[in-house]
Amino acid sequence: MKSELITNRSRAKQLMAFDGLQYGACRPTDVDLSMDFQGRTFVFGELKGGNVGLTLGQKIHLEGLVKAIRAGGKVAYAFLANHDTEDTTHDVKVSTARVNKVYNGVLWYTPEQETVDELLTAIHKEHQDAN
Repeated sequence: MKSELITNRSRAKQLMAFDGLQYGACRPTDVDLSMDFQGRTFVFGELKGGNVGLTLGQKIHLEGLVKAIRAGGKVAYAFLANHDTEDTTHDVKVSTARVNKVYNGVLWYTPEQETVDELLTAIHKEHQDAN
């Protein structure tokens, strides 16, 4: 199934090469999902195939983003989700990927919600209830 939200599929297939962008031990990373609800609640997500976890650099980066946003008085979360789409000619359906860990600015925990859609729905409800 092809996503309707991808407007330029050939451009989306083009990889970003971060070669030469290392500053001491610091190198760029990408974030697979980034959302904000009215500039008050922010969510960042990383998706991996199979049971792969975050790299140390990704973990440090996501934790830093969430902590910085929360220090500014906003709400933020990061999560790791995994999918089983092995065929690279098929789109990964992010909404049904299973969420394994969520970071709330203090610790990584296993959420009650099983899918990315369920997690984002819960965070969005929390955002609406707080405002």
